[in-house]
Amino acid sequence: MNPMTTAATAMRHPEPPTTPGLGRVYNFSAGPACMPETVLAQLRDEITDFDGSGMGLLELSHRGPAYDRILADAFASVRACAGVGADWEVLFLPGGSMQHFSLIAMNFVPTAKAGAEQPWVAFADTGLWSHKGEKETACVRPTKKVFDGATCRFDHVPSDAEIADCTGAAYFAYCSNNTVEGTQFGRPPHVAAPLVCDATSDIFSRPFDLNAHALLFASGQKNLGASGITMVLVKKSFLERADTSLPPMLSYANFAKTESRPNTPPTFGVRVIGLMAQWTHEFGGPAAFGPRNAAKAAHIYKAIDGSGGFYRPSMRADCRSDMSISFQLPSDAHVDRFVAEAESEGLCGLRGHREWGGIRACVYNAFPAKGCEVLADFMGAFAKRNG
Repeated sequence: MNPMTTAATAMRHPEPPTTPGLGRVYNFSAGPACMPETVLAQLRDEITDFDGSGMGLLELSHRGPAYDRILADAFASVRACAGVGADWEVLFLPGGSMQHFSLIAMNFVPTAKAGAEQPWVAFADTGLWSHKGEKETACVRPTKKVFDGATCRFDHVPSDAEIADCTGAAYFAYCSNNTVEGTQFGRPPHVAAPLVCDATSDIFSRPFDLNAHALLFASGQKNLGASGITMVLVKKSFLERADTSLPPMLSYANFAKTESRPNTPPTFGVRVIGLMAQWTHEFGGPAAFGPRNAAKAAHIYKAIDGSGGFYRPSMRADCRSDMSISFQLPSDAHVDRFVAEAESEGLCGLRGHREWGGIRACVYNAFPAKGCEVLADFMGAFAKRNG
């Protein structure tokens, strides 16, 4: 996402830990997901005493000087990690990302004037979460699918040529990484409408062209840490179009004006995002994590491809995700056995989404690299025993 470090300078940054600490497992969960142990340790200490204040992190007034520092640090860390300049606003809002599909529409799709056609939202339906997001948006504004992944069983994300004309759309909404199906956009789509991206599951994971977008949002429970909070990056020029007549707690413009605290904000979540962004930037930011994450995922894809069909990938090879690796086994009984035996070896959180089945390994930024090698070895041995 327009990282401030180049690939060359990223190489000078230290590598994050490759194995978990004593007593910890390899956590492949889709989210809430694996977090850096150094961040967890800092949060543990701050829970009882933040920065020598005599108050714990959860006790701090959101109008006090200690939280002022937390908020300023979070804004600065996010800007440094994402490479966003003064022409962007950084917002922190309570709740998960799903609610933002309707919130964005309410803020940026005006209701039609008498006799005029109602503006609409273009959607790329590439999987479960974009499909649900389109339904949420349709509750408040008209939508139109300009790519329907159901026609290809969601096995890939669309090329520009596969996306229908978006001329006239208020914006084009898409999900950059599909955690259930295991697909990922290699770059932002080129369409005739402002881009709005749900980057919840791959934010900060690789270089990505932020400036191609009008707005990008990500909820906290993956590369940003704790659940219950969403980070929004929005171009100021796009924010100027926002409806300012909305109730204050629904207004992005109001959150920008009040530094994301129009009322008591999710102070803990803000602190976690700030620390996660700081940790990511310390280890080279998206420019460094891109090749690291690709190398991690490659171990698991090699095990899939070398299984002789025992493991069946859910996605086309050219659209494989480096964050969410999804595959099927010969039967549900094989899945149950795989999950049970993996957990006995400290490989946890591998059962696929309830609406998709199979196995899913999520290997976000903080996931230790060695875990992918251990899983790949386990997969090879399991296939030999059960194939």
